[in-house]
Amino acid sequence: MMGENDKADETVERGIESFADKAAEKEIRELTDFENAIDETLATGYLDDTLTVTDSDGVAQVLPVLDSEPISHLVEGLEDIGGKANVYVHTADGVVALSVVEYDPETAK
Repeated sequence: MMGENDKADETVERGIESFADKAAEKEIRELTDFENAIDETLATGYLDDTLTVTDSDGVAQVLPVLDSEPISHLVEGLEDIGGKANVYVHTADGVVALSVVEYDPETAK
C-alpha cells in the first residue's frame, strides 16, 4: 500500500517528466523551424558564399544546430556526415556560421 510520501513522490516525478517532455518538444520544434529556415535560405542562394566546406564529392554539407544543444549533438552530427560541414548555430543574437574542415573521432581520442 502506498503511503502519503510515496504518492507525493510519484506526483512530483510525473510533474518532472511532464516538464522534461515539454522542454524536449520545444527544442525539437525550435530545431525543426531553424532547419526549415536554413533550407529556405539555402534555396535562395543567399548562403552560397558561406558554404566554404565541401566533402570529397564536392557537396557542401550543412549542419544546423541550436546553441542550447549539448556539444555532443554537434559532434554526432559531424560524425554522421563525414567530419566536414558548414555549421549554422542559432543563438539568441542571431546565426553564427562555422566551417568545420575536419573532424575525425579516431584522432580526437
